[in-house]
This record gives sequence, structure tokens and C-alpha cells, in this order.
Amino acid sequence: MALQQSLTVNQNLTIRLLRVLRYNKARIERSLALLPKDRRPLFHVLPFLLHVNHPDLPGYIENSEVPYGLNNFSFRDQIKDALTACFPAKQALFEDVKPIWPRQRAIDALVLMGSIGTIAQSSSSDFDYWVCVNGKVMTARGKHFLQQKLTAVEQWAAQEQGIEVHFFLSDINNVKANDFGVAEGESAGSAQAILLKSEFYTTNIVVAGKAPFWWLVPDSFTQQQYYSLMSQLEEGGSPDPNWFMDLGYLEKLDPNELFGAAIWQLGKAMDSPFKSVLKMAKLEVFLENLEHEQPLCNLLKRRVHNGDEAPGSVATIDPYALMFDQLINHYADREEHEVVLLLQQCLYIKCAPRLSYPADEGEVTFKRRIMAGYARHWGWTRSELRHLDDLNSWSFQELVKLSRRIHRFLIQCYRRMSSKLSMERQLVSKEDMTVLGRRLDTFYSKKDNKIEFLRSGFDDRMYCPTVTLKMARKKAGEHIWTAYSGDQIGRHGKPLERTRMTTSGSPVRILTWCVCNRILDADSHVLLDYDTDPLTERDLEELVKHIQSLFPPVKINALPRKALLAPAQINACMVILNFTTLRLKATVEETILVYSTTWGETFMITGQEALDNLWYELQEMSPQPKCTVFIPHGSQRKRIFDSFMENTELPFELLP
Repeated sequence: MALQQSLTVNQNLTIRLLRVLRYNKARIERSLALLPKDRRPLFHVLPFLLHVNHPDLPGYIENSEVPYGLNNFSFRDQIKDALTACFPAKQALFEDVKPIWPRQRAIDALVLMGSIGTIAQSSSSDFDYWVCVNGKVMTARGKHFLQQKLTAVEQWAAQEQGIEVHFFLSDINNVKANDFGVAEGESAGSAQAILLKSEFYTTNIVVAGKAPFWWLVPDSFTQQQYYSLMSQLEEGGSPDPNWFMDLGYLEKLDPNELFGAAIWQLGKAMDSPFKSVLKMAKLEVFLENLEHEQPLCNLLKRRVHNGDEAPGSVATIDPYALMFDQLINHYADREEHEVVLLLQQCLYIKCAPRLSYPADEGEVTFKRRIMAGYARHWGWTRSELRHLDDLNSWSFQELVKLSRRIHRFLIQCYRRMSSKLSMERQLVSKEDMTVLGRRLDTFYSKKDNKIEFLRSGFDDRMYCPTVTLKMARKKAGEHIWTAYSGDQIGRHGKPLERTRMTTSGSPVRILTWCVCNRILDADSHVLLDYDTDPLTERDLEELVKHIQSLFPPVKINALPRKALLAPAQINACMVILNFTTLRLKATVEETILVYSTTWGETFMITGQEALDNLWYELQEMSPQPKCTVFIPHGSQRKRIFDSFMENTELPFELLP
């Protein structure tokens, strides 16, 4: 009887394993189908570069202690073809790889996670890999050398192949214990541990090496049953325990991670709002269904194990679409129609299937089929699809309007969740909370004299190669400046209003705002409309050049952890003299101070007293911030600078 039960258990495990392997293979095929043809070889080349350590290949580390080699990795013809395509001058090296083949395998698994192989994959999708190693076997010194190798391959991929690759060196034992380090860069740290593991299980593709044993365990099992099942496997049997790694079981998510996860997603939204809208919605849906819903990864696994109700149909399962269906059903049931529409639009823009345009021959991918099914179900017309497909032709105001809807939803979602959570029980560490909180404060908060961030997720589309500045005089003698996208010289009325970007009493503030928000750079043309003396277009373009050099756009999530845990300090300061006044006098008639801090904020203050108020920060800080002066070209330029320096003891440098 016991033997019969054992055979039944192994038989069921084998069936599940075959379906998991078929699903994993389908995800790999989808990944390759959506990659541009010139990038497909990289899918095979990147694992190979971690498998070997050769001076003629990227990622080589000249040290005999560097660990390398992927478990269960074999050299196939498609890998050889990919290597030859990437390194045609080194073809002889790949004819016989035995001399460079590792004798030992240090890396247990190389696993992709994220949007790759789903409907959300695009030509610009990052490759996020977990490089799984056994910390009980690999020493700290070994991890150090392996990290150097991983970094070298990342740099080669970025510089030579134009693709963003992230290798996360993951100790299997730490992952099992839900320890993901501190919040830094792409790492969420303590902000979301179990949630991160859930996302990993939902989206992972095993590229090489061992698979997570989690994949074999029925979704209804408890953690005790998980380990009981694992203990029944015998070496040399089918399945063999050496084929798997134990990253830990996941029965349910932890509501005490939700607050940290929510502020983490708010932070991510500063760079990728469409993805974060969906993920923030997922957090809220989880909170609302805490008592009766399984984690999405378990629902996905059940569908894979069931063959999606028909053996062989696992290839049709898409984790991103599965998540999206769950979100839409939730908000539709609550009759939140505006939220449903926003999520639909964000999914469509994120996936970019371009359904209003005919597909090229042989290019009807699984993504296009799934998205076309959604569009038909939603009742979208071709003109509605064309509008979303032609995002590049949207006006500045249309882009800003959608961005505001996105950020409004994110903030409202965050507030609703915060009101339902017990703050005392949240698991995010104090330091991680400080780092994440200060990033959010930098981006969202309004402060006196601060140059505000444009809440947009369209950094690449907000850029304007040409901007027009117009000035209007009010009765009280005040001047109002307005920036418009494009060449709007001599234009008035409603067509002009569609191109309006921002208004201020100062052209310096407008230009600083534009540079900080990636709207303008030194290559842009800044046009001046009529009647703006004494300003010239040369003045504007030179100021833009210096603003970009001293106060370049900030990527909030890249702000160093060390800087955010310390008090804010000024790291650059520029004084602008006599920018809008007549240039004939040799005295200081107008003073504008622009400075940035180590927390990523930029401020602009007018008047000589502004400099006096910042004297201590500028004089006593170590290292002392760079202090410069910009004065528009004119015959009195040097004398104006000398006059300014007579009234300050600070070491200012005159910009050319």
C-alpha cells in the first residue's frame, strides 16, 4: 500500500513537472518571439558568459578564485550560433569549447523575472535575472568576485548591446528566509519580501540550472506538506531532488508588508508609472481580498498544473494577463469605471500592441492576439486604438493630463490602504522607511521656492526640441512668462493654448523647471517671441547649457541611500545676475539664486538676501559645493561680477 502511494505521488509529480517544463519552454519561446531579431542572440549569450571565464569574452575576471559555471547548462547549436553572431571575430573559440568549459558549477540557477515572456514585454524591457547560489558553499570572497563578473557583463550589455541587464546575486538560503537586503537601486529591501517572492514565482523563467521546488507543489499544500513532499524525493529518481532548489514555500502574503510595498511602488512610479499603476492596484486588491484569495502566483501555478483544463494548453497562460483580469474584475465589481478605464489604457500603452496598424507578415504574436481580444471585449473603436497607438503625436497637455490621472490614482490608492493598515505591525525597517520616504518627499512634496517635478511617466516623450517663450506685461508692471512647445512665434488663440506648458514670473524658473523635468536640454532651440528686450535667444540657450551642467535631471530612485540617510546638503549653487534687466549698468540690479541638494531637490530664490540666508551651508559644508555666477554677455559683464564679489566672501567662479 505504501509503495503504491509512493508511486502515485511520483507519478503526479512527474505529470506536474512535465507541464511546468512545457510552460517554461513556452515562456522562453515567447521571450524570443518578442525580442528584436538583432537581440535574440543575447538571450543565449548572457548565460554562456556566466558559464565560462575567458579573457577574450566579456565578464572575464583575472582571478583563479572567481566562481562561475551554470548548473545543468549544455552547449547547443543555437548557443553556438548566437555566440558567433555576437562575436564573429572569435568564431574559432566556439568550435571546441571543452578547453574553456568549467570543471565545477558554482551557480545553481539563472532565472529571469519580470515582464520578459509576457504581454508586457517590449523592445525596451530590462532583463532582470536572479543568479542563485548556495551561500553555505560559496564564500563571501567568492561572492565578491562573482559580483564583479556580473557587473562586467551588465556593463558590456549596456555599452555594446544597448540593453539594460540586472543580475541580482541571490543566496538561496536568504531568499528562503525572505531576506532581500536593504532598499537600494532596484532592490526593495525590507519594503516587500514575501511580495517580491510572490512576484518572482509569478513571472519567473528558468533560463538555466535548477528550478524552484515550489513549482511542483500543489497550490493547496501547507508549508509542512511542502517539506514532506520534498523529503520523499530520492536521488537518481524521477523527479530527482538535484534538479530543484528550495527558495521557500508561499501559502499566503503578509499584510504587514503592504505599507512598505505601497511606498515602494509610489517610488517606482516616478520612473515607470504604467507598471506601477497595475502593481499598486494589485496591492489594493490583495488587501481587499485578504481573507479569501490566494496569492496570484498560486493561482497561476494551479492553472499550469491543470494544463489550463486541457493538457497542452499551458502555453496560453500569461501571468501579466492573469493579474490584469483579477484587477479589472475587482474594480468593475465596485463600479469604479474611471479606474477600470485608466487600468485598461495603462495596460494598452505599456504593452504597445499597435492594433490600429496592420501586423507585418508573420508578426502576429501571442501578445497581439491577447490584446486584440481585450480591445474587442472592451468595445474600443479603431479611432480610440489609433489615438493610443499614436502617443508620440499627443500634445504636451494630453500627456500631462494622463500623467495626473495616474498619479492621482496612485496617491488615492496609497491613502486608502494606509487607512486600513496597522502601522505598528508593518515590517519595513526604519532605515528603508527613511530612504523610501525621502525619495517620495523629494518627488511629491511642495515647498517654498522648490522647482517642482512634473508628475509624468513620459520622460522620453516630454522632451521638446523647440520651445517658445512669450512675455506678457500686466498693469501693475509685472511680467508673466509662458513656455510653449514647438515654434509658436507670432501665434495666438486656442491653437496656441494647446501647446502651453507652464507659466511663471521668471524665465529663469521656467528654464530650470524645463531642464529638471527633461523637457529641455542643451540641444533644444529656445525661441523668444517679440518684445522681450533685453533678453536674447543666445542668453536663454547659454543659461540652459549651464543649468543642465550644474542641475541635470534627477532620477529619484537612483539617489544614493547614504545621502538620503544623512541631512540634506547643498551640492551645487549658481547665482544669475541681471538676467532680465538692462545691461548698461555695472552694478548688480537683479540676483537669482538656484541651488540643488543631496536629496535631489532644486530651489530658486530671488534677491541678495537669499545668498545671505544660505551663507552657512555654502561656507561651512564639507565638501564645499561648487558656487558659480552666470551673467549674460555684455560690455559690463566683468564689472558686474566684481561688484557682486565685493559683497560676498564665498569663492564664486564666473561661468563663460
